[in-house]
Amino acid sequence: MSSSELHSSINAENKPATGEFGTTNNQRLIALGAAIREHRLGTVSVGVLVVWLIFWSANHTFLSVQNLWNMSLQMVPVGLLALGLVFVLLVGEIDLSSAALSGVVATVAARIAVNAGQPLALAILIAFFAGILFMTFEASIIVAGVPSLIVTLGGMIGLGGALLAALPSTFTVNVAGTTFSDVGNYLLPKSAGWVVCGLAILLTISTSTQKFMQSKHLKLSIRQNLYTFIQLLAILVAVISTVVVLNRGGGIPLSVLVLISLVFAANWFLRRTSFGVHLYAVGGNRDAARRAGVRTRSYIFLAFALLGVCATLSGLFSAAYSGGVSAASGPSSLVLNAIAAVVIGGVSLTGGKGSVFGALVGTVLIGSIADGVVLLGLTTQIQDYVTAGMLVLAVSVDSFSIRQLLRR
Repeated sequence: MSSSELHSSINAENKPATGEFGTTNNQRLIALGAAIREHRLGTVSVGVLVVWLIFWSANHTFLSVQNLWNMSLQMVPVGLLALGLVFVLLVGEIDLSSAALSGVVATVAARIAVNAGQPLALAILIAFFAGILFMTFEASIIVAGVPSLIVTLGGMIGLGGALLAALPSTFTVNVAGTTFSDVGNYLLPKSAGWVVCGLAILLTISTSTQKFMQSKHLKLSIRQNLYTFIQLLAILVAVISTVVVLNRGGGIPLSVLVLISLVFAANWFLRRTSFGVHLYAVGGNRDAARRAGVRTRSYIFLAFALLGVCATLSGLFSAAYSGGVSAASGPSSLVLNAIAAVVIGGVSLTGGKGSVFGALVGTVLIGSIADGVVLLGLTTQIQDYVTAGMLVLAVSVDSFSIRQLLRR
């Protein structure tokens, strides 16, 4: 076959198929699929607004200040785990043990601070050390060649036994009324909440200004700049609205402040540092990153260590909020909801793609569904059905392009 014939054949194969829908409709569907994948954060944010509107129309209490305040507290454990899982998924790995780890380290901290009467700072320090140590131990097995799914599944099962061993004979540790609970449930003064709001606004505007300056240098399209501007407005509205609601509910809880602060810090770390760029590179193409001189194993260790930090925080705040630890601490449903939130938020299971803000919005979506189902008195089956459907849809968008589906 000649060169001209080959090019003609390729062009013929690449022409969009015509048929019942027509070329124009096919192109519109292809563009829609690409837009959903490119702007997942905006798509999920719209999904949150739709869910809120549905539950509010069924029960106006859903968007009351008190319910939103309580919902923010309930979402913290899932949100912290989701944040840690972002790092692990970005390097192309998976974790199933972080929720179980959160229950174990919270139990260790509670036993030291409450039962043994030791300083709370020492208990928290030991909890962090244990969380990071366990995650790096799992990472050492993973980098040796064992699949992370198997390693972390084994870790989850083993930690279930460790939790029972760490608990006293009563299988519960009550932390209500102790310093442990007081610190975990601390509320910031309203004035401090507005200071935090101002700092978040300045940071957001600074980051967006840098993006606009880069867009001029790279000569990005008007559509891309418009999307960046809409993101800026959405984040500003979300930050101000959050502070207003939480201050009216009694103040910003320490746990919520920690979660939001870590999200902003993680976003800066991933987008503005060489370490963050290398994390994306390791997940995007590990072999290419290795050939480029990136120490891929070190970044896998780093990702799991960061997950250990987030899992520890999740367990500590969960124990403080619930008033203690028990054999039911760190349930498997917690990590499953965290994974669902991360994937729905746009973090790819294959690595190298996603953002921490997407994971946060995914957490809000999962938490809103859970809260709305309880508020309306529906069965938990409804929550499971809706969450499962959204998760499958999110993964399908990542796995199959609309163009591939049309060619079948």
